[in-house]
Amino acid sequence: MKSPAAILLSAALAGIASAAVTVDGVAVAAGASGEGWTYEEPVVRLTGPGPFAVSGTDYAGGAVLRAEADCTVVVSNLQLSAATTGRRARGDGFDYARAVAEDGAGRSVAVFPEGIFHAVGPTAVLAPNDPAASHGSVHTWGDVWEPSNIAWTPNDTNVAAVAWTGERFVAARFRGGFMVSEDGAEWRSAEWNGTPNNLRAIARSTTDGTLVAASTKGLWASRDGGLRWVQATNLYANAVVWSDGLFVACGTDEAQLVYWSPDGEHWRARSFAGLARGLDFLVAAGGGRLLAGGPKGWRALNLENGELVSEGTAPVTATKLATAAGNGVFVASWLPEGTGLRVSTNGVDWTRADKLDGTFPSIVFRDGRFYADGYDSNGAYAGLWTSEDGRAWTSSEDVFEAGSPALDCGTHAVKLVIAGAGNSLAGGPYAPAVRVAPGGSVDVAARSEAPAMLSAEGGRWAAAIGGCIDENAGAFVQRGATLAVTGGVHAPDIGPGAYGATGSGTTILGGSLYPGGNGLFPAPSNGVEAVRCVVVDGLEPGAAPQLANLPGGYGTDGIVADPLGNVYLWLPAAAEPFRFIADGSLRRVAAGGAAVLVETLPDPKVETASFAAPTNGVIEVKLRVSSPVEAEALAPAYAADLSALSSGGGTALAPSNVEQVGEGEFELTFRLPPSAESGFLVIRAR
Repeated sequence: MKSPAAILLSAALAGIASAAVTVDGVAVAAGASGEGWTYEEPVVRLTGPGPFAVSGTDYAGGAVLRAEADCTVVVSNLQLSAATTGRRARGDGFDYARAVAEDGAGRSVAVFPEGIFHAVGPTAVLAPNDPAASHGSVHTWGDVWEPSNIAWTPNDTNVAAVAWTGERFVAARFRGGFMVSEDGAEWRSAEWNGTPNNLRAIARSTTDGTLVAASTKGLWASRDGGLRWVQATNLYANAVVWSDGLFVACGTDEAQLVYWSPDGEHWRARSFAGLARGLDFLVAAGGGRLLAGGPKGWRALNLENGELVSEGTAPVTATKLATAAGNGVFVASWLPEGTGLRVSTNGVDWTRADKLDGTFPSIVFRDGRFYADGYDSNGAYAGLWTSEDGRAWTSSEDVFEAGSPALDCGTHAVKLVIAGAGNSLAGGPYAPAVRVAPGGSVDVAARSEAPAMLSAEGGRWAAAIGGCIDENAGAFVQRGATLAVTGGVHAPDIGPGAYGATGSGTTILGGSLYPGGNGLFPAPSNGVEAVRCVVVDGLEPGAAPQLANLPGGYGTDGIVADPLGNVYLWLPAAAEPFRFIADGSLRRVAAGGAAVLVETLPDPKVETASFAAPTNGVIEVKLRVSSPVEAEALAPAYAADLSALSSGGGTALAPSNVEQVGEGEFELTFRLPPSAESGFLVIRAR
């Protein structure tokens, strides 16, 4: 089932044609401006105090709002999705993938943690030579990638490898079996014999197109472009590569075996004593040079004329972190952490690169360059480093292009007024829907008692309202309206972005606020004490319930029940439950203790009614009820009833006070003003 936040967003977006955004009734277009604002594509700059009335639809991100002064922004029927051009500049615009395949004609397939994605046109993806090298790194993808049709289990090793066969893409599932696709979008199952479980890698012969896949159950081969697979050997394999006219594979739980084959069917093997079991990586640098290894040691290999003729032991016995090969050299990082990068031409003799410090769990060779991604001795992100020869490294720095928020409050104080129920804001990749930088604030209220709803969704690693990735957040205050907020991966719904440190405060003084699941940070309060979410359910979806008697003047303007009939109130802990009227029923809620109580009580009844003799034509009516909550909640309704039922005309004045006349007995006194007409008065129980 969709979360209420998702439902609200879907309801706001469904069936709406794209239209221009307007500010104060002026359509946003090149050169457009008004009192206190100008449009400089793609940013609407708000340079005055406002209020600025903003409405319209823009899903393409052609317009984003940016406060450049303290101001008031009124959103009404606004659906605004910010620009989708944000990219992770940490990798010079590259995205990280576990594996990637390209058909040479502009179509690509990549395996990301969330599944198999495909793209047409220029892409910038880094996929490791050694699949294990990507472990521990931050994986992202840009907007160019579209998901495939296959069902997906959230596990970054579900699909271990992809390859282009010359006719189609083929993918190997870590959990078993093969899939094929002509376009990278629509996948179907291939055929195979045996049980190819724990598939880990695919290699392709450049001689005749034969494919070989490595798994913990053996090696499988295909000679028809991946449509049918046959088990070639039961040798345990963690890795397989095509190098210098041979398939080379390694990995066994019995002995340190490396095996090779010219055709994928006939295999020879050689064991290496002295190393612990578990070879798990294999990279080739060309010229017959390969590097194989595992947790307890590495082995440099040389192939000549189709035979394994010599080998040497790399002088490292610690755990490998990452390896890659290209431009005739190997590049590696290993424990102990913080010791930087090393380079070798033969896999045996290693020298220190000029990057002497840092820990790099991800090293990739792509388009003629090495890329190393890691962290410094303090555990902070050290940025992405690049090199052509593996010896001289240059930092790309941690420049981060986060994309655009739909509304950027920056360091200014922005009053955000919600009008109407059709508002949605969505941030671009890595950007919040509403950005509030440290020192800034956003104060949310409803324009009137009428329903006022806003759904806000943050991009990846960004809060819905607050900070971008790695960014602290300014202050958030809600006084009314109905909000549904959903933060991105690892980011709170309101607060700093993922990996950010702090927020400046979350204060809820009214309204209905549904967090999408990531929570609010820091924990919300009403400015005095902590508040907790109390869900009032069973209401009519879309209805604006009449909420009364909430604590401390809790603001109820703009509250509307979501499509599930829920309202989300944030109340302080209390020894006694709060009681109020909602949709004509008396409710009792408690936010204290270990549990949240929501209870519907019997409808309140007037127990007695009495009349005082007219004085100067004024009639006093006294109604007695069982609690002050019922008395205050009923007062406006009975004042209206008294006015309507008085045949003499006039308007009943609501009582000036509620008086306790006994234990569990409270009395309201109404006054009917004199009328020139004669008449009579009827009192009925509600």
